[in-house]
Amino acid sequence: MKRLLFLVALGLVSFYSIIVGADLRPADAGAPLFRIFLASAPAGSGTRNINVSGKPPLMVVSAAHDVQVSTDHKAVRLTLTSSDARKFGDITRKHIHDFLVLEANGRVLEVMQVGAPVTNGMLEFIYPEDAAVADYLKKRFRLK
Repeated sequence: MKRLLFLVALGLVSFYSIIVGADLRPADAGAPLFRIFLASAPAGSGTRNINVSGKPPLMVVSAAHDVQVSTDHKAVRLTLTSSDARKFGDITRKHIHDFLVLEANGRVLEVMQVGAPVTNGMLEFIYPEDAAVADYLKKRFRLK
């Protein structure tokens, strides 16, 4: 009897860890969530060229650990998977003051300047400044 109880408890713990630890994939998981590119060096006038065609991405994000809409619906917070969070932390450490481009389906969603390393794996997109990427994430994950 004790053995049966132990096996049931072990099964429940295993099931819980699978459910809680699972990464979230977009509803249409056929395409990556977004790709991250380094913006080109400034052209003569100091303006940045954000054309990323033909360049390899620094990183491809296909899933998230968590995606949440704020209670006031003015922001979307994306938590990267642990492996993507480490990689993004390395990228932001290496590219302080550079511009990173978030691209999806050939469309630039966001251009962000790295001011400090992002080591917690959290990216927050706030309305109205980041409306394009926030709306995109809400649509891909079917959030309200």
